[in-house]
Amino acid sequence: MITNKRKVWRVFPKWLKRPVKAALLNYQLRDAIRRIRNVDDGKVPGRELLSQLIVGWNNEGYQANLEYLEAVAKFSSITRGPILECGTGATTIVLGLLSEGNQIEVWSLEHSPEWKIRIGQVLAHNKIKAVRICCSPLVDYGEFIWYEPPLEHMPKEFSLVICDGPPGSTKGGRYGLLPVLGNRLPPGSTILVDDAGRPGETELIKRWQNEAAFDIQLMGSTEHQYAIMRRVR
Repeated sequence: MITNKRKVWRVFPKWLKRPVKAALLNYQLRDAIRRIRNVDDGKVPGRELLSQLIVGWNNEGYQANLEYLEAVAKFSSITRGPILECGTGATTIVLGLLSEGNQIEVWSLEHSPEWKIRIGQVLAHNKIKAVRICCSPLVDYGEFIWYEPPLEHMPKEFSLVICDGPPGSTKGGRYGLLPVLGNRLPPGSTILVDDAGRPGETELIKRWQNEAAFDIQLMGSTEHQYAIMRRVR
């Protein structure tokens, strides 16, 4: 039966395949969002459900790593203060859904206007209201390039930071978080750093450790690591 379906799919013209595929992925995304929203408060969505969300989101080339997304879900479900997200994507959807019941604010920095529109449409269509997406251009601070956040409107402290941006090719990578917003990350706050095994992220973790004090755990597989950094002081 599966073989026959594949044969039928191969004869479909490309112009017809694209909208059919898009509709199927959109259905998977909406279904995953609905099911995550129905997860009991305080509980974390399972792997199968998070995998479905990743597939439905369909961000080719920049797919969220499942283990990192699990960590994002776990920490966002237990945090008791505002959340900062650097770079938007599947993590934004999970943060918004799991923060609704806890009435936690999520502030997401995004430098791409097109990407802000895409994630904003998904949030609006699915009535995910806990996330505030800030169109924050990348600016040159001299030693590094980082977001220009709307500081005057943002919370004075963040309990959790999801650090998955700006792109690794940016001068200084993700280093700017600490010099720009470090005074809003009190002792006890946690930073989740994706791609912790890459040379750039390894270096920035060392720099942050030299400039502040963190308890650091490296998690994930050898192919894809992430760091849990809990600020001590």
